[in-house]
Amino acid sequence: MLQQFSPSDIMFIGEQDGAPERRLKEAISVLLDLNATVTRAYLARVSYDDGTTASVMLGLLTRDRQKSSKLALQMERTFGALFNTPAHLDIMFLDDDGDSRISKTCRPFYISRTTYH
Repeated sequence: MLQQFSPSDIMFIGEQDGAPERRLKEAISVLLDLNATVTRAYLARVSYDDGTTASVMLGLLTRDRQKSSKLALQMERTFGALFNTPAHLDIMFLDDDGDSRISKTCRPFYISRTTYH
């Protein structure tokens, strides 16, 4: 089920990091290196304004929103394969404002190395 949130609905708490998360970040980084649309990626602890408890969210700043559903599916599959779980990973496609807000509490684990000539 796809549920949409805007960055204003979310309080960014900080970076989610640990041994399992570093494995996830490495796997996602490999995929993102193959996808030139992602500029930055964050794995953040977040709290939603609707009162739900803290959760982990993958935040992606992209150049092409057209490919976001395919990209989200790839990230979900990677998460499921690594953690062997039916649990889902919250994914948010960030705009410039969301990127600015998340970067105040969380550093990106992925920054695009793609250069344009």
